Order: sequence, then structure tokens, then C-alpha cells
Amino acid sequence: MTKPPQFSNIKAVVFDYGNTLIPFGRAQVDEFDRRLGEAIEARYGTLDRDGYNAHRDADRMRPYEGDPPAFRESDPVEMTAALIRALYGVEPDPRDLETLLEVRREAFVGVVEAESSVAPLLTALRAQFAIGLLSNYPDGVAIRRSMDKVRLAPHFNSVVVSGDLGLVKPHPNTFATSLRELGVGPEETLFVGDNWLADVQGAKRAGMRVVHFTRWIPPEHFERHPGDAQPDATISRLEDLLPLLGLEKAGDA
Repeated sequence: MTKPPQFSNIKAVVFDYGNTLIPFGRAQVDEFDRRLGEAIEARYGTLDRDGYNAHRDADRMRPYEGDPPAFRESDPVEMTAALIRALYGVEPDPRDLETLLEVRREAFVGVVEAESSVAPLLTALRAQFAIGLLSNYPDGVAIRRSMDKVRLAPHFNSVVVSGDLGLVKPHPNTFATSLRELGVGPEETLFVGDNWLADVQGAKRAGMRVVHFTRWIPPEHFERHPGDAQPDATISRLEDLLPLLGLEKAGDA
């Protein structure tokens, strides 16, 4: 099968995680927040639900604030501490914060699921390409535990998480770290992601080819602007990635 010319020299494929390899939209976010909220309420008393939800939504957008944004990743422990201060007016006990960090991790792993088609897709790709993950999430431990749960971890040559770097996509250092770990240049790399700012704009600015994945609606929304870089392809099914890279889909022969 012939590759489209824009993908002819690809040596590595790097994926976003949430809403690309796994669904992580409003339903998953709400369930995560419910579990964390219950744990906080058990320790500090009745939760102001509206205030809690507004604070959590603001937490998700905080790395993108500023003009220009610094794209600094938040610390999950400090996020939880700030939430308790804002809602209860008290300084949280460090031991509570340690417990709540584990609650956050268990809640994230609990809501992560991968469809059965994802692992075979990654297996097919890894036969010919280096495979990386580059995810915006404040806790690398939670990401890696979830990848173990859904049995995707063995497919990756590199896993880079914003929480480990202190920076979020589209910051160029996030993409540079992934490229360095994979040992490839940006012109040899295809990035696959859902987020218009973090994934499409970030990867294009880094010099990569980009496939915009549009199956799921992310909880964060970023407007498109005149002059934005355009993806090299747009797909709504991950299996449609295979013919772009000269590979046959399962069942094609």
C-alpha cells in the first residue's frame, strides 16, 4: 500500500492519550471529580458542589492562562491544597494531601478504559515505527498506572507526561523531550491527537506531521484562529491511521 507523500518518511508515531487512545471526556471527568469530592467531603465536611465544580474546571484550564501563557503544569498536591483552602478556609493537613493524592490516582485509573481495537493497532504500528506517548496530565504516576491497567504500556518506546516535565503541550519542550527519547527528528515524526491547541498547533510548531483525531469531545475547548496551522489529515477512527502510513487495516487483504 502506498503512503500519501506527506507521510512517506515517517519513522515514529507519537500519540496523545486522553480522547485519542482512551475516551476522557465530560463523563470521565465528572466521575473523577465525584470520587475526589467524596473523599474531600469525608475529611472536611459538606462540599459546596457549585464552588467545587467551578474550581475543578478552572484547574484544568490554569496551565493555559496568561498572555502569553507559560504552559506550566500544575502540581496535583498543590491543586488539592488550594481547593481545600478555597472551599473550607483551612490549611490542609499534609497527611490528608498524601491520602488525597492516592485518591486522585485511583480515581483516574478507575475511569480509564481502552477499546479492544487499540492494542492491535499499536502492535501493527510498532512493527515498523517507534511509538511514543505525549500526554498532558499533572500526574505521571497515574498515567503509567492506567496504561498498565489497560495493557497498553508494553507498546510504547517512550512515555512523556506533562506532570513529569512541569510543562504542558503546546510548549516546545514537551515535544522536544518526546523526540529525544525516541531518537528521531520532527520531520520523521507523526503526531496524533485531539486537542486543537495542545496537539495540532503544538506539534505543527515543533515541525511534526499531524493527524487530528476527532472522535471524542474533550472537556477543554480552544478556539481556532486565522493563521492556525492545519493538520495533515483528520480522522475519526484510529484504524484510519493505518492506510496513511502504508499499512493495511485489519480485515483488508
